[in-house]
Amino acid sequence: MSITSEPTLDQTLALARRLSPQDRATLIGRLAQELVAPAAPPQTATGDAWARWAALREEIGRMYPNAHLGEQLERDRRERDEALCGIREADNVHP
Repeated sequence: MSITSEPTLDQTLALARRLSPQDRATLIGRLAQELVAPAAPPQTATGDAWARWAALREEIGRMYPNAHLGEQLERDRRERDEALCGIREADNVHP
């Protein structure tokens, strides 16, 4: 089988027959899943995702001009640490 040409069904079957029984079963299961629910192509390109992220940041900035989100995140982190681990900020030697 050449790397540059499309594999034929016979070539694929010959290769699959070289797999262990467990790997063959895994292959069959994966192929069956793909037939039942084909993988959806990505909806946006990476650049589009970053553009949407930048637009979201701008919108949040306009809607909440006085919000100090970094400070709020830090307060939330401290509150979570105290609730989960019993670590209070006053006890933290690495603030």
